[in-house]
Amino acid sequence: MKHTIIGVVLGAIISFLLGILILPVMSLKFVGAILLIIVFAAIITVVGYIGVYDKKSSKLPVIIGSAIFLLSVGYLIIGGIASSAIFNAGTKQKMLDVEEVVFDETVPNVDMENLIIWDESDAIRFGEKLITEKDPSLGSMYSISEEYGTLSVIEGKPFWLFPLEHSSFFKYIKNKSIPGYIKVNATTGKAEFVDTEFSVAPSAFFSNDLKRVVYSKYKNYGLTDYSFEEDTEGNPKWVITAYTHKTGFSTKDVKGVVIVDPVTKDVEFYKKGEQPEWVDRVTSAKIFYEQLTYWGKYINGWWNPSDTGKLKNTESIGYVFKDGNVYFYTGITSYGGDEATTGFLIYNPRTSEANYNRISGSTEQKAMGLMEELVQNAGYTAKYPYLININGEPTYLSTLKGNSGNVVGYALCSVKNYRAVAWGKTLREAQTEYNRILITEGNNTNALSDQFDSFDHSSGIVSRVGVFKEGYFLIKIEGNDTLFVVSADQYPLVALTEKGDQVVITYIQTEETNKIDAIEFKNSSIK
Repeated sequence: MKHTIIGVVLGAIISFLLGILILPVMSLKFVGAILLIIVFAAIITVVGYIGVYDKKSSKLPVIIGSAIFLLSVGYLIIGGIASSAIFNAGTKQKMLDVEEVVFDETVPNVDMENLIIWDESDAIRFGEKLITEKDPSLGSMYSISEEYGTLSVIEGKPFWLFPLEHSSFFKYIKNKSIPGYIKVNATTGKAEFVDTEFSVAPSAFFSNDLKRVVYSKYKNYGLTDYSFEEDTEGNPKWVITAYTHKTGFSTKDVKGVVIVDPVTKDVEFYKKGEQPEWVDRVTSAKIFYEQLTYWGKYINGWWNPSDTGKLKNTESIGYVFKDGNVYFYTGITSYGGDEATTGFLIYNPRTSEANYNRISGSTEQKAMGLMEELVQNAGYTAKYPYLININGEPTYLSTLKGNSGNVVGYALCSVKNYRAVAWGKTLREAQTEYNRILITEGNNTNALSDQFDSFDHSSGIVSRVGVFKEGYFLIKIEGNDTLFVVSADQYPLVALTEKGDQVVITYIQTEETNKIDAIEFKNSSIK
């Protein structure tokens, strides 16, 4: 009896300590909980066996412990087999519900005022510069959290949010709390430090450790993607994806999100589809990637040695900003087709809706190579591109960076037409040149040449001229309500243009705005 009590108590203590250390999901759909049971049963069995060997205890604890141990190991083996795609390829493949759609329906025409131009590395650089300017001592106490940075939507605009984190355990002991977080506009690159003190974070310890705060209330879910977001009132929140397993110990199935207030420590679970409107993602990028892999790999079942019909995503996952939401996107290619896509898939991480656009063209990596070829003499490098829609033409947009890492220009490349590649020092300049190339290509090879057989021309006397933005002028011609935007870099004579001058402007007429970019500008009054 003595050894039985010792075995149970010792097993419970060790299992409890292991649980505190590794935070296993307390569900039979996860391996961690089963391993704790195995440890507990093994200790009871070993201690009980010692008692039997010393002839001081009955064999009952050994029998019970051994039975629990063997049953648990058997459960692990069966669960492992049940996790295999051999038996569950169909279930795994259907985890991603994909609908085939038309490109224009999933990616609206580009909004140049709300493009995701600055990537995560740029935003971190802006944030570090801001911290140095604000208070140099902050940099020695805290660092910008790259792992938990989030591309979020705030008041209809894309922002990068980065919580600060404690630099070390001893810095945490000294400071206890974090003074705020970094907010960077993904379109303009403007960085802001938000002075909101909070204590709950992944870099904190003990009762302020984010993972332990969540685990204390929701032990029965797998938790991933600890995203830092803002609610509609501007309060910081941690948003964590909660999931279980669909087949054995595999195939993640998202059930909802856990939202943590880092100031008050309030923890709340929301079922998928019932989360607050401000939550930008319910399904994490990692789970999307897993489901996307299953969808393409098992499209014709598990046994497919010839890879017939198999699809895979291109190397990375990018972003699309539309309708006030951030979407994941990736190119889709067939097995063996590394440089050409069969289409691309756009995924809503809030609703789990996936739309497949069957458009053949270049991969993101191929497009980056074409962009860099265009500026090879300058030695610029292209960053991973974003997918945008320019008048119905699926287009990759990338920032070009010099040796210093600073953005020196922008490049656009058609997904469908390898020859349609353009760059400019400004985004407007790049788009103007890109539109010109698309029209010049003609022969119905792209969306623009389908819409426009040729350029439009407007000639007349200048009635108004003024500065639009740095390097750009607005020109108004008598009898024409359109305002033409002309680049001074491309057409220096526009800076000398005056009211009364005779001009000819070449352009593409669109219905999007009354401000039209000039494809070509001539001033016959200046000799």
